[in-house]
Amino acid sequence: MRIEALSRLISRSMLFAAALVLAGCWTAPVATIEPKGESRLIQEGIAVTLVKDAAVVSSVDRGARTIALRAPGGTKTSTYKVGAKVSSLEDFKTGDVVQATVAEELAVYVLRDGHLPGVAGHVAADARVLMLDPSYRLLTLQYPDGENETVKVPVGTKLEQMEAGDSVVMRPVAVLALRRKG
Repeated sequence: MRIEALSRLISRSMLFAAALVLAGCWTAPVATIEPKGESRLIQEGIAVTLVKDAAVVSSVDRGARTIALRAPGGTKTSTYKVGAKVSSLEDFKTGDVVQATVAEELAVYVLRDGHLPGVAGHVAADARVLMLDPSYRLLTLQYPDGENETVKVPVGTKLEQMEAGDSVVMRPVAVLALRRKG
């Protein structure tokens, strides 16, 4: 009886030690690594739908049916066309905090110091690729503020050519749904 108890104690201790060792080996993925290969455009025009849980209205142009949104505390604004399904545009004003479902187009690049051959000037990336899941067509992006977002990309997206560290430029297209927060 005593030998069984000692044997159980030893095996539990070994399992606990193994768990500690394995936990110490894991590191979170980072998007700051340099991608492999020459500078190039991998793919552009990748249509995605994002939900901006808390966005601040910077301006509204009811005549042109456009709205400019920015992240809370941020300064960069993105101007979107307002989709036909958003019927209450007159209810929103500058300073409102909203939840917006938006359509955007992504372009994914391999950049070296922000430069792309054949393109004058600097390509300003909005995010970097953090992780890819080709089986579910998921692309996880990391923004400069450290926030992560996972988006589902359409069939035909060249995920096999992308890797962590690639630069992503986002082009605002349209607001598909809009509602006031709080």
